Amino acid sequence: MKYKRSERIVYMTSYLLRHPNELVPLTYFVQKFEQAKSSISEDIQIIKETFIKEKMGIITTTAGASGGVTFRPMMYKEEAEQLVDRLCDMLQEDERLLPGGYLFMSDMVGNPRLLGQVGELIATMYMDKEIDAIVTIATKGISLANAVANIMNLPVVVIRKDNKVTEGSTVSINYVSGSSRKIETMVLSKRTLPEGSNVLIVDDFMRAGGLLQAS
Repeated sequence: MKYKRSERIVYMTSYLLRHPNELVPLTYFVQKFEQAKSSISEDIQIIKETFIKEKMGIITTTAGASGGVTFRPMMYKEEAEQLVDRLCDMLQEDERLLPGGYLFMSDMVGNPRLLGQVGELIATMYMDKEIDAIVTIATKGISLANAVANIMNLPVVVIRKDNKVTEGSTVSINYVSGSSRKIETMVLSKRTLPEGSNVLIVDDFMRAGGLLQAS
């Protein structure tokens, strides 16, 4: 099937958006469209310039036999400031305050569009860091961690508060909760995270920092 340039660009744009931070071999598009590598490179350049112009992210190309193209989503300053202002307004709503000084956040955590934006903001802040996995604490932080991991193309590791037989061999640590001052336990499956890994810890909120210190 013969594709027009406009059709190729639409397909490649969609593919890159659905595969962020993944090195896509240029040969994939060459074979897909049965076009010369030079033509595909020109298509990529058009997409690259458009993404920069519309502040959608950055496209990088890698030369060589194992080279290809990578789309790195980026949230620019203006959009980030608007998102932070919106989050601050939502968190300051009087009806969110719960007994004990907690905030009701289930509606925010359950909003996939909002979480996607927050995930993109966090990912942008750590995009240039060498990170092997996104780590979170069960359970409310999982959705946010997944949003960040989806942008950064990294696995999610969940630290649990109790031992599950399905986790296999585990390591655990006891710590003092920063808010309740009670002894709590964190459990991590040995298979989920290689020793020496660099991780980004993501959670839904931090009150006194007990979990973070224990991590």
